[in-house]
Amino acid sequence: MKTHLPALAVLACAALCACGGTQVVAPAVPLPESEQLYFDAMEHLSGGGLIEAEQEFHKVLKLPSYLKVTALARLRLADAQYAQHKYDESIETYLSFVQRHDTNENVPYALFMVAKAHFQLAPDDIFILPPQEELDLGPVQQARSHLERFIRQFPRSRFVTEATQLRDRCLALQFAHHDYVVKFYLHREKWLPLVFRMHLAMQQFPSRARTLANYELLAGAYAKLGWRTRAIELWTAVGQRYPGENDHAGREIAALNAAIAADKAKGLPGDMPAELPPTAAYKPETATESEDS
Repeated sequence: MKTHLPALAVLACAALCACGGTQVVAPAVPLPESEQLYFDAMEHLSGGGLIEAEQEFHKVLKLPSYLKVTALARLRLADAQYAQHKYDESIETYLSFVQRHDTNENVPYALFMVAKAHFQLAPDDIFILPPQEELDLGPVQQARSHLERFIRQFPRSRFVTEATQLRDRCLALQFAHHDYVVKFYLHREKWLPLVFRMHLAMQQFPSRARTLANYELLAGAYAKLGWRTRAIELWTAVGQRYPGENDHAGREIAALNAAIAADKAKGLPGDMPAELPPTAAYKPETATESEDS
């Protein structure tokens, strides 16, 4: 499920500048102290000595801020933290780099890594945790927001393809959890929370949630709750949107009308009051939100 930082050997090519290369090469002449510290840290980073690299980068950051290596050290410190799965710390460090060095050419990379770090904070068992566990989808939503902002802001970045793929994975994760919760309520015949969750999914993920099966499920839930008029509206929409379901929709509508008439013959309302259906102001079968992706 998770994405990973590029190989640390590749990261090492950024020694002192965002240049090409595949490894850290020892300088032919002695370096100034600041650059030597940075070079030592990069050697640790490229060799997998993440703890040592982190310590060395912290030493570089104690140097005067006007030195070029301090900016790069802050960025590579974030990389070292990310590689150690210290995602919260890496987010703070990447954002610090962006705030302190907003004209640096590595800003797009730092913002992209902020999004990736948020995604890494999402629980691995996001698909299976039951809804009563109050699953925190915050990291996925944060990652999605950062990725969408990155794609808008840097459409020509070399990271935009990966960002788009990761954004789509965020959408899939969010919708998959909605779908799981709907099935959870369906199997337990919890019709009211099912209606609320289905409406939310159709509102937030229209291209994924507005399917024939979900419209039929929602209509059935309304019927179970006694909101027969609302169920009739949904079945009418099904018949119009899916011509092949006309006969099925017609039978369901006829059965609902018959149930209303039978109740009224007994002096019963036949339907719940029109103003009571949950989320009555929102009708997904007629809504026109933009597609989620």
